[in-house]
Amino acid sequence: MLKLSYPRLRKILSLLLTTTVKISALSLANRFNVSKRTIRTDIKRLNADIAPFKVNIKNQREKGYYLAYKKQKQLDILKASFNTNSHQSTLETTDGRIKHLLYRLLTNEEPFTLDEVMLDLFISWNTLMNYINQVRVIIRPYGLHLIRQNNALCITGLEQNKRRCFLKRIDERNYTDYVLGFTANEQRIFNKINLKYLSILINKFLKNIQVDVSDYNRKNIIIHIALTIYRIIGRHYLQKFDEVVMIQPQVETEFRLLFNQLENYYKIKFSQAERKYLIYHVALNIPLIVSNNRSQNDRAIRQNVILFLDRICDNYTFNLRDDQILVENLVNHIKSVVKLSHLSHKRKNPLLDVIVSTFPLAYEMTVTSIDILEQGLSLNLSRDELSFITLHIGASMERLYSTQWRKRSVALICGSGTATAGLLKARLQARFNNYLTIVGTYSYAEYLKNLYGNVDFLISTVPLLNSPVPVIQVDLTNFVTDSHQLYDYITSTFSEQQLFCELFSPEVMFTKYAFDDKKSVLNFLCDQLEKKQIVTNDFRDEVFKREAMYSTAIGGGIAIPHPIKFAAKVSKVAFLNLTHAIWWDKKNQIKYVFLLAIKEEDYIKIQPVFNFLVALQNDSRFGHVVQKCQNSKEVSKVLISFSQHDR
Repeated sequence: MLKLSYPRLRKILSLLLTTTVKISALSLANRFNVSKRTIRTDIKRLNADIAPFKVNIKNQREKGYYLAYKKQKQLDILKASFNTNSHQSTLETTDGRIKHLLYRLLTNEEPFTLDEVMLDLFISWNTLMNYINQVRVIIRPYGLHLIRQNNALCITGLEQNKRRCFLKRIDERNYTDYVLGFTANEQRIFNKINLKYLSILINKFLKNIQVDVSDYNRKNIIIHIALTIYRIIGRHYLQKFDEVVMIQPQVETEFRLLFNQLENYYKIKFSQAERKYLIYHVALNIPLIVSNNRSQNDRAIRQNVILFLDRICDNYTFNLRDDQILVENLVNHIKSVVKLSHLSHKRKNPLLDVIVSTFPLAYEMTVTSIDILEQGLSLNLSRDELSFITLHIGASMERLYSTQWRKRSVALICGSGTATAGLLKARLQARFNNYLTIVGTYSYAEYLKNLYGNVDFLISTVPLLNSPVPVIQVDLTNFVTDSHQLYDYITSTFSEQQLFCELFSPEVMFTKYAFDDKKSVLNFLCDQLEKKQIVTNDFRDEVFKREAMYSTAIGGGIAIPHPIKFAAKVSKVAFLNLTHAIWWDKKNQIKYVFLLAIKEEDYIKIQPVFNFLVALQNDSRFGHVVQKCQNSKEVSKVLISFSQHDR
């Protein structure tokens, strides 16, 4: 059985198992935020761990690392063992033991004695008291309470809140693992349920109601139903559920058939509350099945979508109104939002934080322009919904404005829905359009059925261990790094050296300055830009107005403040390297500040700048190199050099 020495080795081995290109030490170092020397140590340790499988990691000069083996069977055995190892739940960590304790408390029919807990977890009395306090903190937001009585523990509260806690805290929703099937943890939790049969029933139900469902939403539906069955079998019944969802008549018929099949197979009975609970959560994942009284007609939605795109054009000069793909995608998305607007529970976007930090310009445009659509349709959109819309906006920007990079036939495998797939497709077309013909985007379920046809290779956001054709795995959070692998696989890149030279000029580069807060930093940079007559008199006010909306920190110790309106005479990016990090918001400490001053006529050209800054947050070398700069000319050269490397 495969045993890996530490967690990072599993991630490295996963990459080597799921990609057909050689991966350089630099690429791995950037991805995991470590040095190339550490990667070489990792590879040496990993080779020792996989030696029993007669597979070896080799390094081809100027290319990178790859897996070497004599027989395919050796690799297959390693893959199978890797899958088992990846999903194993252990009690080796504090977090793992606390999660196990919470699981036992949520599932035990009788109170859990303290002696049983200590024996079960092999812990002392003092450690147990600490774990109990941590469990109390975990369950409090769900309206649950941990009661200790007569030397025993139990959790009290509404059953639906216990299920919400269970799904959030017990089920592991690592995105790439989540959509690929059932993890070992899920199989252990639902060991009394035939998950394979349940999946067959759900897939048949989804086929009968004739709707497209992403792999992520499909898995959500299966897990909600599995949990409901599991709780009923364990005699944890839902006594009441007040949310009512009106669904289309033909869908209602399919629900009745599904409930009958589940009751007969699992020997259970769904109460009315249980049925309403399941219909509600299925509807959250498939809004198009909902039928409610305030559904807006297509014309009204389309008109407000156009007004929203007009606002973006007015504020940012990006004319997206003629992109019919974008318009149709937004209309369909807003339809689903309207259908769910009367429900108290809101949809969650599993890639929310990734989208906000990775696509700041598209998110900025969405957030600052969406109010006109909200007012026109009487909607109040959550950050999750705004991030869904951001993906559509970002994909359109890539289609219309990104510099285009010949032709191999490829299929995209993406498990998180049409918006993510559309954005990935757009980014690939923008950078590699001269080299790739993308035949289509497919879910993981469609991949398993080989629906993608005859292609040269696959580009996938999820690991594909046994693909009959070459696979390159990409991650939207590391798109720039992963695009370098594509570059190695197909051909060259493009350069926008002149743009970066003009923006990162030495006159607006400042290194090794000390400030204690964000206000002081912004005032200093605004002062410098005003002295050099780069910005207008209202630039400073517009910067602080923008900063008041939401944080401009993007991660990696980087912030990218900018004005809410155009207020620049000359396009420049002022850079400040702080001697010590400062708190930019409640979550982020910042050491590197890029203040954007862009003229209106230049704004349409700066998408590569945002892409560069997003990539920079994941480049561990940047901080090390920029700290060595002694003057503004050196800082300017470093930024231009990094911008060329990232393309």
